[in-house]
Amino acid sequence: MTIRNKFSLIGITALLVCIAVIFFTRNKNGNQKIFLHAVPVQTVYGWGYNIMANERLYIKQEFIPSVPGKQGFSSSDDALAVANLVIQRISTGREATITERDLDSLGILKIKK
Repeated sequence: MTIRNKFSLIGITALLVCIAVIFFTRNKNGNQKIFLHAVPVQTVYGWGYNIMANERLYIKQEFIPSVPGKQGFSSSDDALAVANLVIQRISTGREATITERDLDSLGILKIKK
């Protein structure tokens, strides 16, 4: 076997190994949809929420985001309102960050004007 044939055989083998690795490590979800939903949770701070992705914990939020300190939501409805906003943003490909203005528009935090 010539040197050229050896390098060709090594190259083909390396290419086949790369293809096999890509094939077996690709995303198992494929085109399946991910179902996101919110669950209110009672915490030591008050109310918080968990966002579940296909029944697996995706986000755990125990207190009101963008508020200094660790202050919980006053009700499960408030927690769910914010969680649903986060889900809406994730679903549309936007950043899921919650601002004080978002909390004000949901009636959860009153911003002094």
